[in-house]
Amino acid sequence: MASSDDTETSLTPVDFIQLQHYMEYSSLRVKDVIKEFRPGGQLAQHTFGECVDAVGFCLFLKTYLEVDDLPAHFCQRLFLYFQHVEHDVSAKSPQPKAGGVFLRDVSCYFSVLEEGQPREKLEFTFKLYDKDSNKLLDCSEVDRIITQMVRAANYLGWDVTELRPVLKEMMTAIDADGSGTVTLEEWVKGGMNNVPLLVLLGLKVTERDGQHIWRMKHFNKPTYCSVCQGMLLGLGKQGLCCTCCKYTVHSHCANKNPEPCARTFVKSKKDIGVASHDWIRADCNSTKCQVCHKKIKTLAGRRCVWCQEMRHDECLLSGSPTCDCGLLKDHILPPWAIYSVSKEEDTSLLNVTPDGHVLQILPIPDTHPLLVFVNPKSGGKQGERVLRKFQYLLNPRQVYNLSNGGPAPGLHFFRNLHEYRILVCGGDGTVGWLLDAIDKADLQVHPPVAVLPLGTGNDLARCLRWGGGYEGSDLREILKEIENSELIAMDRWSIQVIPEDPQEAGDPVPYEIINNYFSIGVDASIAHRFHSMREKHPQRFNSRY
Repeated sequence: MASSDDTETSLTPVDFIQLQHYMEYSSLRVKDVIKEFRPGGQLAQHTFGECVDAVGFCLFLKTYLEVDDLPAHFCQRLFLYFQHVEHDVSAKSPQPKAGGVFLRDVSCYFSVLEEGQPREKLEFTFKLYDKDSNKLLDCSEVDRIITQMVRAANYLGWDVTELRPVLKEMMTAIDADGSGTVTLEEWVKGGMNNVPLLVLLGLKVTERDGQHIWRMKHFNKPTYCSVCQGMLLGLGKQGLCCTCCKYTVHSHCANKNPEPCARTFVKSKKDIGVASHDWIRADCNSTKCQVCHKKIKTLAGRRCVWCQEMRHDECLLSGSPTCDCGLLKDHILPPWAIYSVSKEEDTSLLNVTPDGHVLQILPIPDTHPLLVFVNPKSGGKQGERVLRKFQYLLNPRQVYNLSNGGPAPGLHFFRNLHEYRILVCGGDGTVGWLLDAIDKADLQVHPPVAVLPLGTGNDLARCLRWGGGYEGSDLREILKEIENSELIAMDRWSIQVIPEDPQEAGDPVPYEIINNYFSIGVDASIAHRFHSMREKHPQRFNSRY
């Protein structure tokens, strides 16, 4: 029989969405905040045994999420949720004391949800659940980890009907010596090779060229696995889809040696400048083959990642081997235009990729490769979706997430090109950030900058006729608009304010760069508010500027 407080002890989808929103804008890591509950920490007085009280839990949330005005009812529902987390009734898994929640349950849950490196998360999760610190995980400890991961996946919208068996099967495989316990080495080695687990832990970057960037996805139409060729079934997110090439598999098929993702650069000098197709197994959905012009059955064909041409398996070698990059050839920086050099040839650390390669660009005549910068936090989830779409439409090497190092790495990578364009996806603040970075980068040429406005308050984008906000239209159309756009100059001022009396009190000058563009209404309102503030607080306005 359900208790009267069942609804109070369950997180609603709205709660979880709100929690995810807070976490996206937090810069802290859960393992760093947990340290404050240890002896000598600022929150140590709120722990008793392995548990933390309600006040300590609320302080943990405010500290970790960096939100001072966190709603009290939100904190309470989360606390009640963790109080009623299912626990094993065996002696090896004690129950939380009255009025508290297990700190390790809270920590594991948030660790699974936050972004980070898989190896780090695996090691942290292992140590968190190794209750007796014997450097081994027994069955009850492993079951608890799996339960937390399945619960997180459920709220993330995954179809979890297959997930628990997959994780159970993974644990059996991880226990390499069949001892019934798992060592840290076994846990990390096995976990790093398990794709569903890595996706659940938030792996979003490729470690080496040719590795898929997986994400769970819900498919609105019949979709088939490229490995086993079976249909993806389920009500939630049924399978894994590669962001860059759209290769699609069941979660349990991802570990069965799927075909590699498309290359993003060439490793051999003989391949530099050789424009060749990169074929990937695809659901061609009765599309006509470009060679024989007959329809292609569901998984009986392949698609070129760059030109999007589709062919039957048996027609691959019959057509032209040369790839022209299709309709987006003016924007795409193809893999044969990016080549690997030795570290002795280029000692710049900014050119070293996360997978250890030093890359250079060979310009392609009569093209204008597009360098794309995306602020994933602009427009809510809109920025993340735009980032993924451009990673598919273009070469992922030319698409940069501004949350990972800002504009500098991308500008440095393109620094030797003379004919290229920049697209910045974000609000006016993001555009200003990029323009400022261009000024400081000392580039050989200042490339033209287009804007894809995300979120609200996009006055600059409106003035440049890119619209007031992206509404989800086909990005291919926007790329064609960029290709045919008119180049105009924008008035940018660098202002230096020198006070007559440096010792005199006054507000600091907020910014030294002014972008001068035309608008109506808002600027008049700002001028009026400025005048009113100056009349009310004259001591703050000591400069005519």
